[in-house]
Amino acid sequence: MTIKHIFDSIKMLNNPWLDEAKKEGKKVLGFFCSYVPEELLNLEGLTSYRMRATGSSGTENADIYLGCFNCGYTRHCLEMGMEKRYDFIDGLVFASCCDHLRRLHDNWLHLRLKPEFVSIVDLPHVIDEYTTAWYRDELKRLGSQIADHFDISVEKDTVWKAIEETNNTRALLNAIDKLRRSENPCLTGHEMHIISLFASSVPKTAANKVLQNVLDEFMDRTLPRKYRAKVLLIGNHLDDPGFIELIEDTGALVIAESFCCGLRDQVDTVVVDRKQDPFDSLARRYFSRISCPRMYGEYGNRFDKIMDMIHETAVDGVIIEHLQFCEIWGVESNMIFRNLKKAGVSALRLEKDYQYSSMGQIKTRIQAFIESMGK
Repeated sequence: MTIKHIFDSIKMLNNPWLDEAKKEGKKVLGFFCSYVPEELLNLEGLTSYRMRATGSSGTENADIYLGCFNCGYTRHCLEMGMEKRYDFIDGLVFASCCDHLRRLHDNWLHLRLKPEFVSIVDLPHVIDEYTTAWYRDELKRLGSQIADHFDISVEKDTVWKAIEETNNTRALLNAIDKLRRSENPCLTGHEMHIISLFASSVPKTAANKVLQNVLDEFMDRTLPRKYRAKVLLIGNHLDDPGFIELIEDTGALVIAESFCCGLRDQVDTVVVDRKQDPFDSLARRYFSRISCPRMYGEYGNRFDKIMDMIHETAVDGVIIEHLQFCEIWGVESNMIFRNLKKAGVSALRLEKDYQYSSMGQIKTRIQAFIESMGK
């Protein structure tokens, strides 16, 4: 299967793989935040789906409930829900990661939008042994809610099976991503993001077959063009591969990233030990990867990991993107930008809306950034 076929499948909210899964009797559970473990949404009889607002044309109705100072992502998602565009979804799981998503959750319930099953995972702001145990208990509660509503098993072996299947997807994504680390990268950041979104939009068994084919196909591939600079892209919610394509059209190749809806959330696997509590292993996996800025006490660790990525990939510079009105990333991006400058790393900040405009202006700023690095 070619990148074009994969891309065509994520241009729509629904896709043929989900249709096939539903014909087999599976239920689709959408999730809004990477702190909602996909593994629990991939228990036998279920399939996970990362929520997007692809195809939304406006937020006229959603603005009545959320207002213009909520981020565009949450407003477009509420609009799509009000338009019944998510009717293929059988359940939704939110996380208390920010006030914007909390308000989306509250209004979803207030408006009694489909689906019937709606849950939310509470999250701490710091990471330690106590909060890890708290998060583990939240995951157990979520697992019980899912099991009760959909009449499925949430026993240890069942959970471990879902973990192993999801681990296979993560391992394949990691293997494909490593193809970008060679002296002559064989795929672009735009293509990698298409693959990443695909993996979070279809059942894991189907995703693994396609990802294995992609890995085999790309092994001996070379990019048809040369790029002027290699960059690391970091930021918050980004589910539009077109934004990365815009960056790469300027001559900057995105060879690594750390943003929501991307590989940051997908490549780290859960340590499998069937003698242990799978919920504890899940909690430790999600709290050991590079954290979200909502975990305010972890900024030092996040910045250290970003610097590690810069050194490991030998990028020329860093592009920081964030959604307009996102308070968490508004603060975080300033701190990262300032500290990168202190460390002598070239950096560019780009604020945009969920459906970004002024593409010419963004492109001009990226071109100027590349030239400022002497590329």
